[in-house]
Amino acid sequence: MLPLIIAGMHRSGTSLVASMAAAAGLDMGERLLEADRANPRGYFEDVGFLSLQQRMLTDSTPADDGGHRDWGWTESERLDRTRFPLYREPALALIEAHSRPRRPWGWKDPRTTLALDFWDGLMPDARYLFVYRYPWDVADSMQRLGAEVFLRQPEYAHRIWAFYNRHLLDFHRRRRERSLLVSVNALMQDPDRFRTLLAERLGLELAGERTREILEAGLLRTTGGSDPLIGLVAAASPESVRLLAELDAEADLPSTGLWEVPSVREHRALSVPGSAPVRLSVVIPCYDHGELLIEAVASAERSMAGMAEPYELIVVDDGSRQPRTLEVFAALEAAGYFVVHQENQGLAAARNRGIELATGRYVLPLDADNRLLPGFPEAAAGVLDEDPRVGVVYGDRREIGLRSGLVQVPEFDLDMLLTGNFIDACTVIRKSAWSECGGFDRNMPHQGWEDWDFWISAAERGWQFHHLPGAAFEYRVRPGSMIWRLATPEVGRPLQGYIVEKHRDLYLQRLPQLLMRVQAAQRESRSLADEAARLRREQEVLARERKALGSQRDGLLAEQERLQAERDLLYRELGSWRERVGFMEETAVWRWRERWIRLKRGWRRPS
Repeated sequence: MLPLIIAGMHRSGTSLVASMAAAAGLDMGERLLEADRANPRGYFEDVGFLSLQQRMLTDSTPADDGGHRDWGWTESERLDRTRFPLYREPALALIEAHSRPRRPWGWKDPRTTLALDFWDGLMPDARYLFVYRYPWDVADSMQRLGAEVFLRQPEYAHRIWAFYNRHLLDFHRRRRERSLLVSVNALMQDPDRFRTLLAERLGLELAGERTREILEAGLLRTTGGSDPLIGLVAAASPESVRLLAELDAEADLPSTGLWEVPSVREHRALSVPGSAPVRLSVVIPCYDHGELLIEAVASAERSMAGMAEPYELIVVDDGSRQPRTLEVFAALEAAGYFVVHQENQGLAAARNRGIELATGRYVLPLDADNRLLPGFPEAAAGVLDEDPRVGVVYGDRREIGLRSGLVQVPEFDLDMLLTGNFIDACTVIRKSAWSECGGFDRNMPHQGWEDWDFWISAAERGWQFHHLPGAAFEYRVRPGSMIWRLATPEVGRPLQGYIVEKHRDLYLQRLPQLLMRVQAAQRESRSLADEAARLRREQEVLARERKALGSQRDGLLAEQERLQAERDLLYRELGSWRERVGFMEETAVWRWRERWIRLKRGWRRPS
């Protein structure tokens, strides 16, 4: 039967669509890529096609051009397709090995998107199912993927998305009669329409109940409507939004009407004379994190939209030099956001500058690589409204990137705070408390623990802390970030020494409690170490037992194979004897033998 090829940009829902095609009876291959954290229900990618295309793309891209060669994209976007024919023979062998005469078959691999003409030349009657997804959703998914290359270079996301989808759209326009173009965002909204297209265009029948079961897993996040992020992407990455509109115009199942670029509202610049004070000010310091800043600003807009009172948003450029970040600043200013520029002075000085300019009686510092979550700002401001003794309100955090999951932050404990920081800067702070503490200390020997120092200063002055359960923000865990440097002795120890010396009186006052806490922590550490050692010993015993069982299993399998071979030999011998007997029974000699036996029996019959 004619093969069906499923393709589209990585992280665009190709696995979801492939799982539906497989549920409808499409043979995706016998050796599939295993599921993992990024795709817990599986990729539905045949390892043979995947490995071949990885070699093809790596061989066809320059080695010294950055990017991600495994996906066939480098910063210059040079892809030498003249090298693809070198892989013709192994490609034909794969096709031959996977072809099914009476069963629908195919494969899925996003990399196929960049080699469609190559495969079409080998299979001129092949059919195609193309998938695309909102570029901002793909960018978010690439960050959640946790791959170091994208965490270090988040600006790659929109460029790779455009590179892939330009190829996809070009091929679809030339082979429209054999290709189906589908928005996965529209599929999630209207799965019945997708099922109809799958049946009418590709001959695959998918049960509605099975479709709902697959979609109910909720593995794909989506941001549609007139979300602030869409407007910011349109301002900072206009090519992505234009290309998305082109895809919608050509698609068989488009996302038209499911997203729109929101109208740019007026963002009040704080330099305007006579500006009225607000209840809450969000301050976002940024140094060369422009691509991530877009998401931070959008998250603040989204989280503050439900507040009844006006708020303000202040972005502080701490002397950025990265070209992409400068582009983002220009786009934000053109859209009406207030951006203040200063020479690079460090995170503490940038936060202080924004808070100094803030007119809100409460301030919320948000790092440019993090994202605020709805509900927290209003709830935190409510706590400050009700209790004037509270100076800081904090919540839990949800990690994304190299780690993922909810981190539940403990209730406030001064002695715990003195032994180490556990509260992130993404809090709601009473501005008068910030003023009383002198702001964030910009004279520390290294950046990174200004917030820890500030919490201690606030506690020294009698300000109370309030913990709100639930995730307040998303914390991006990236390689090479400030938190990793703080873990090194050459950075962490001088900072600890500085903080202890600065707050010497408080540390001396709490010394007995701190010593008891340290001793308790040491005991717990030893207990954990003993438990870890016990578990290692059990693991070693289990490993030996597993090895022994493996040897027994291998022996049993070998014996099973020997018995199978003997059984097959006996069956072959039995079949051979049956053939001989059958032949003999057809001969005249055999018929005379039967008569002779009957006569002989008659002679022996007693008289």
